[in-house]
Amino acid sequence: MLHMPKLLNRALLVVSFLAQISFVISWIGFCIPVYFIYQALKGNVVSNILDNNDFQVISNHAHVSLTDINHFPAYIYTALVSIGVILAIIAVLYELKALVKITVNLNQKRYFTTENVKLVWLFIVSQLYTLAADPFLAGANQLTRTYLDRIKIGDFSVTWSDIPEDLVGLVIISVIYILFKMAEQMKRENELTV
Repeated sequence: MLHMPKLLNRALLVVSFLAQISFVISWIGFCIPVYFIYQALKGNVVSNILDNNDFQVISNHAHVSLTDINHFPAYIYTALVSIGVILAIIAVLYELKALVKITVNLNQKRYFTTENVKLVWLFIVSQLYTLAADPFLAGANQLTRTYLDRIKIGDFSVTWSDIPEDLVGLVIISVIYILFKMAEQMKRENELTV
């Protein structure tokens, strides 16, 4: 049986603890769409974007015309951001849930188990939710760029180029899943032959 160094055991405990805290805090993120909807109903979406430090002004476009402001599709923007944020938070929750359980299993010296294979699968599910969120968030950010000459630079600053990057991430996680599953099957077969 493999023995992990004490430092690695402690590191796994710290990672698990931080992931658990992040998991709890992430649930608060579901309030973000409520805030966006509230701002849309009050008619404050455009002013919030123009006054927000999370939106960078495109060079030589510091002034936005009143026509562009009046034609900004605030409700479409709000719907896109809200759906994207919800999907992104679901992705984070799946990821953190899997991370917590895998670190606990590794700390208990359960490496290639059926449970861990299922947990690695949750990383794939998480990445699929991330990919589902990307078009909504990128679309919302495209609206701010097109109408208000602003680029989102803070949280949820997804652009169209993030989609291929997240697809590559999905492929990498899928390869890890396949390798993990094969290792678990080999371990099971070795246990049957012994």
